[in-house]
Amino acid sequence: MRTEQFKRILQRLNTLRPEQLEELATAVSLRQAAAASYRALDDARGGACCRHCGSLAVVRYGRAHGLQRYRCKDCSRTCSAVTGTPLTGLRMKERFAKNTECMSKRMTVRETAAECDVSVSTAFRWRHRFLKAVVPQQPAGVEGLLEVDETYFLHSLKGQRKLPRAARSRGGKAKRRGISREQVPVVVAIARGQGFTADRVFEPGMKGKDLVEALRGVVKPDTVVCSDGNAAYFALQRELGVTLKMFSASKHGSAINPSFHVQTVNSYHSRMKAWLNGQFRGVATKYLPNYVAWQRLLAWFKQDVTPEQFIASSLGRQLINT
Repeated sequence: MRTEQFKRILQRLNTLRPEQLEELATAVSLRQAAAASYRALDDARGGACCRHCGSLAVVRYGRAHGLQRYRCKDCSRTCSAVTGTPLTGLRMKERFAKNTECMSKRMTVRETAAECDVSVSTAFRWRHRFLKAVVPQQPAGVEGLLEVDETYFLHSLKGQRKLPRAARSRGGKAKRRGISREQVPVVVAIARGQGFTADRVFEPGMKGKDLVEALRGVVKPDTVVCSDGNAAYFALQRELGVTLKMFSASKHGSAINPSFHVQTVNSYHSRMKAWLNGQFRGVATKYLPNYVAWQRLLAWFKQDVTPEQFIASSLGRQLINT
């Protein structure tokens, strides 16, 4: 807009009625939110390179759907910040910043839908698109003392229309006491005093080789892994060469050295299960990796994650565990 046009708008403000001022203020607020979303998406792009061929020979090529568009001189294709990311194809990008604010507050799908003025199905789809790229953002080469322990969630088919079994009442409970094929293991590893958190959702019946593959890139040979008496953890020492400090789970720590415990991980488990089983009343097992990644993202930023950081993480930039 030209300067003289903007000045004419300001001069006419005194002629507006109160209800017109309120309508104008609402429109300005929505426009500011949209600008914040587009700016966060553009800034989260990082280095300017072609999303199709990886070439650095890209130039600005106008704007499309509110986002800066780029054109590659090598492959002649255009791209934007969301091209090739889980957010590709999502509409109403002007509401992305508001959506991430809701997610940073751990709001439910219905609360998010009401806050962002979208349908419940849209809020649900956005939630899992925004979390998809966060799942693989694990730490690498952790040194020092690493607490590792597993927790279990009841296998859930929540949201599925055709169930292969009888529906449970109010979430139900396992038919057998203790660990069984009905329980889905979630392993969490936390580097004490460093903030690094690794996690993985396993199939029922977790084995030592599964742990080895999950933590192969996380630990170094000089890492000290502390865990309880689960026999599957012995594979870590045998295959990865780490120092393993085991203790009886019933004693909540080593009697020889009190510093060998998993209380940090157990506290993390407690908060996660209270959130997922309490506020969300359980989550579907097929979406459990996304929710575990959501907890990891919020724990890294200590609940102070900004929309810009959340959007950048959703586009694939690893801001956590680095």
